Amino acid sequence: MRGEGLREDGLAEGEAPVFVYGTLKRGQPNHARLQGARWLGEAWLEGACLYDLGPFPMAIAAEGRVAGELYAVDLETLPALDAFEGCPRLYQRHWLPLADGRQAWVYLGQRRQVRHSPRLVAGTWPARGLKGLQALPWLLALGWWGAVQAAGFDTLAACQAWRQSRGLARLELANSIGAAHALTKRHPFQDSTAEKPLALYDPGDIARACGRP
Repeated sequence: MRGEGLREDGLAEGEAPVFVYGTLKRGQPNHARLQGARWLGEAWLEGACLYDLGPFPMAIAAEGRVAGELYAVDLETLPALDAFEGCPRLYQRHWLPLADGRQAWVYLGQRRQVRHSPRLVAGTWPARGLKGLQALPWLLALGWWGAVQAAGFDTLAACQAWRQSRGLARLELANSIGAAHALTKRHPFQDSTAEKPLALYDPGDIARACGRP
C-alpha cells in the first residue's frame, strides 16, 4: 500500500527521482546535499559504464551497468544539484530508465572526459587503490577544480602516489598537489598540457606539502 499522497511511482507532487552513484550516496562525503530527500532504494542503471576519476566517478552512456541509489528530491533542489555536479559543463542531467523499470534523472559525462581514466568494470564506486588519481591533472587543467574540491582532495593518497611514481606520472601528480594546495607556480602564466607537459611547481614545495621539509 502506497503512502498517503504518493503516486503510483512512489513520488509525491513536487518531487523528482534522482539516481546517484558517487559522492552523494550514503556514507560518502557529499551525502548531506541530499538532506531531506526520501530514500527510494538501491537501483541499477543499464546502458552505462562507470569510470574512476579519483575523488569522484563518472558514468557515460555505453554498454554496461552502474550501481547506485534512488532518491525522491524536491524539485526546488534540482538546480542546486545541477550546480554541484557542474551541469551542464562537467555532467549533463538525463531522464533515463533504470533496470527495474523506474525512471530517474541521472548525471552522465561524455566519452572524451574519461579517456584517461580506468573503467570500474563492476559498476560500483568507490573503488580501492590510487589508479583514479591519474585523472586529476586533466580535471584541474580543464578548470574543474571546484568539483575536485567538493569531492575532497586526498592529499595523503596523492602524495603516496607521487613518491612512488616516476616520469610523466610524477610530474602530473606534482601539478595536482600544487594546484590543490594553491602553491606558487614557478612561472605564474605557465600551464601544463597533454601536448606539452611542464612541471609547474618547485619540487621542494611539493615535498613540503607532502610533509617532507
